[in-house]
Amino acid sequence: MAFTSLEDFIRARTGDLLDIVSRTVVHFSDLPEILRSAATMGAIKAGRMRAEMTRSSGEDPAPLLQEVASHVASTAGGALQISRYSLGHDGSNINSSEIAQIISSFHAKDAWNEISLVASRCGAGSMPLKPAYDQAMRLRHSAAHRPDANVQPRDLQEFCSQAIAIALGFDVIASRAARLLRDGDRAILSGKIKISDGLVIRFLDEERKGFVERREGRATAIKITRDGDDALKKAIANAAKYSEPLISRNARGLPVSWIVTDAL
Repeated sequence: MAFTSLEDFIRARTGDLLDIVSRTVVHFSDLPEILRSAATMGAIKAGRMRAEMTRSSGEDPAPLLQEVASHVASTAGGALQISRYSLGHDGSNINSSEIAQIISSFHAKDAWNEISLVASRCGAGSMPLKPAYDQAMRLRHSAAHRPDANVQPRDLQEFCSQAIAIALGFDVIASRAARLLRDGDRAILSGKIKISDGLVIRFLDEERKGFVERREGRATAIKITRDGDDALKKAIANAAKYSEPLISRNARGLPVSWIVTDAL
């Protein structure tokens, strides 16, 4: 369930980001080739597989196929709508290579190192997250297919923390890249870029004196607010001004939630 929840988040978030890129100011032909391929060949391939699954469950696959076909057709002209099946729907599960492919399709490079780096900067630990994801996938398959599988509670607890870190890093990196593509940023259109280099993170930390808003690289607090809801509203508004991700951290300094203003 923990692994499936992470997969569901990655698929859903990727679909949201494809919607964002669909509102781009540039022509479809000027988007990265890897993304154009995903929006055409990838969408058709994944759509067919999902249609087969839909038919196997006793449902009519025609509406799904028609939707995918209309989205693929939109790449030829008119209002662009990249299919949500373009990325992350090649199989029943998402492996670590597919996550890297999603990041790469948005022209962000060094996917897993970037995910790990952003998670670490947010306070989620410094361990590489690709091996953690691969191990969790092996445990998931073992639990799903072997009646005698025995996953230790410690492994489950550890993965829940790792899942938050992976989801956070993925969201921050992919959302920034998608927003830059939508806006027609010349650097990202001309080649893959390292997203973390231009990233400044804003934090809202829960402390005894209240909720402390901080900006990465700044020694002093921006604002201290007693009421959590009020602090969050103000921090979101401040983060949105600069398109910064806002990370809420608990009393132990661990990230518990986030808002990526690139995707607002």
